Amino acid sequence: MDVAVDFIRRLPSEIRRVGGSLVWRLGLLALALLLNIGFYLPSLPAGTPGTDMPGLDKAVHLLVFALTVFAAGRVLAPRKRFPMGWVVIVALAHAVLIELVQLVAMPARSGDAADVLFDVVGIALGLAVWVGERVLRRAAAQHQVDPEDEPAELSTR
Repeated sequence: MDVAVDFIRRLPSEIRRVGGSLVWRLGLLALALLLNIGFYLPSLPAGTPGTDMPGLDKAVHLLVFALTVFAAGRVLAPRKRFPMGWVVIVALAHAVLIELVQLVAMPARSGDAADVLFDVVGIALGLAVWVGERVLRRAAAQHQVDPEDEPAELSTR
């Protein structure tokens, strides 16, 4: 338990160190988790625009899972990779759970293996965007030059 408390205590300073706002990162994660609740609704309200569009369900699965994994990674793994593996594992378990709940407990919904496939693609996309952001932040940090470290001939121009 001390490890978890220590981890949570370190997060704000780690996020400040890599850049970004803890509030915005938590807000994005809260939005992603809120969108996940939609997977557990018995059905969409009648007259919801776009529900008759082919493939919309798959696009929603892909985008919500990508956003969730990216947002969770930005909060839980701002500097180290270890927690990101757990984010992916939890997201994969959640993808399967959603479809099992829809299959067993929701008569108006049905479990769909294709939804799980799009969830997995979304997880991979979210992970790729998270990795890409880390690479870009590291590259930007390496290109920033401290004025005190500049050679004398460059600072006199």
